[in-house]
Amino acid sequence: MKKIFVIVTALFICSYIYSQEVAYVKGKGYKGYIFPKEYSVLGFPPEPNRYTPCLEDVAQAEKILKDSIGSDYVKSNQRAHCKPPINKNTLKKYVRQYIGYITEDGKIIIHIYLSKGIEIDKNELSEDIISIFDGGSNHWSIKINISTKELFDMQVNGIS
Repeated sequence: MKKIFVIVTALFICSYIYSQEVAYVKGKGYKGYIFPKEYSVLGFPPEPNRYTPCLEDVAQAEKILKDSIGSDYVKSNQRAHCKPPINKNTLKKYVRQYIGYITEDGKIIIHIYLSKGIEIDKNELSEDIISIFDGGSNHWSIKINISTKELFDMQVNGIS
């Protein structure tokens, strides 16, 4: 009986650790890390509406982002002092971190954190969301509703 308890406990612990595995993703013009729904982000426990994005979700979010990069929404959320500006040429220089959510009506939201121009160990990028409170357009985030193809809540960090 004791062996069965030890085996079941070991399997449970292994499955819990495995379920928190951050996945590296690389596509045309982007690379980054997908955080699973079970992962504790910024020290906060996972929210009940968290979702683990699949590779197709990330590819779709990236296409929406790339196609929208010159839109009025993206332009208006960049301050005039952001140098260099966020555009299609600079977009591929950012490393990303992806977190997924599902709305009450079943729509998929991908929150993308983008960073460039800093020395970050790949292990750090896969351990937690990098939070930087300065750096202008080198560090920004955006939410993309891949169900409706809408961008919202774009935040460019402090003055560069």
